[in-house]
Amino acid sequence: MPGVPVEERDRKPRVPPLPTVVRARERPDRPPVCTVCRGPAWWNGWRVVFPVVATLLAGVFERWELPLPKAKCSQCRHGFTCYPAGIYPRRQYQLDVVAWATAPVALGGTSAAETARATRAGATSVRRWVSWIAALAEPRDVVALAARIDPDSPAGTGLSSVAAAPGARRAAAAAVIVALEHLGAALVRGGLRLTMRSGLGRVLGWQHQAHGEAVLLTRPPSRLSPAMALWREAALA
Repeated sequence: MPGVPVEERDRKPRVPPLPTVVRARERPDRPPVCTVCRGPAWWNGWRVVFPVVATLLAGVFERWELPLPKAKCSQCRHGFTCYPAGIYPRRQYQLDVVAWATAPVALGGTSAAETARATRAGATSVRRWVSWIAALAEPRDVVALAARIDPDSPAGTGLSSVAAAPGARRAAAAAVIVALEHLGAALVRGGLRLTMRSGLGRVLGWQHQAHGEAVLLTRPPSRLSPAMALWREAALA
């Protein structure tokens, strides 16, 4: 455009940062038992994290300033952080955000850059999330577990259609995403109260709730635990 410096014409529009919501300090009177030895614990201060969370409006996200209560065991002296429902450990971008950003890329062929803009993550992060989900579990195992929990559910519907997604990595991620949606829905129908709304969030949240395991992006454990099925069968007994 005449009269506009080249650097101004080439500059990309600036995406405003996500709004930050300051959350109040909240904790019960006493902490839970120790995650290592099951001994009694005492409160031991706070730590502040800044997770990016999905709101109730689709495609709308917030960054929280979230104080987390810390506890320490009175027996083994192990220290641990207590997370509220719906907040997954060791993740800045929470699982419902990851699911929202990756599903269009894996299932619909949307570019990573496009979904990254809405979440304020980088396109490289979105591509890493797609690769992580692709290796997270075997879709047939996830679907089999969903069918065992809820025999009347249409487990496996849609898996064959996503196998045609362009690229092996996207196709693998698409199959895992669909399978997790089936299992997450089966868990809710089975009576579990799960705060997260995506299949990814519900299933990994279930594993953390049942076993205290957080599935990580860059180091083990990076896959779903096979012990999930044993826990659920015991809960139903």
